Amino acid sequence: MRAEMDDGQSRRMRLLLRLSGCEGVHTMYTSYSSRKWAQVQTTARQIKSRVETGNEGAEGVPVTMELTPVTAQDKAASQWTCVEMETCRTD
Repeated sequence: MRAEMDDGQSRRMRLLLRLSGCEGVHTMYTSYSSRKWAQVQTTARQIKSRVETGNEGAEGVPVTMELTPVTAQDKAASQWTCVEMETCRTD
């Protein structure tokens, strides 16, 4: 029975690890996409303002938007913590 429980927990942990990887890739893509979209919008506003003022040849300093990184705990973190605690107690 103990082996069956461990095997089930191992499978669950592997699936959670996959989920964690997928969530990480999704977060990275979303962050990258948002940052690039903000840069495109900033560049478009700069070009528009230059065309409207008739100052097309002037080189301005590009305005960059600094995004604060957001960290979030994934679903696998709490499970891995529990497994590590149980392993340390039984060793």
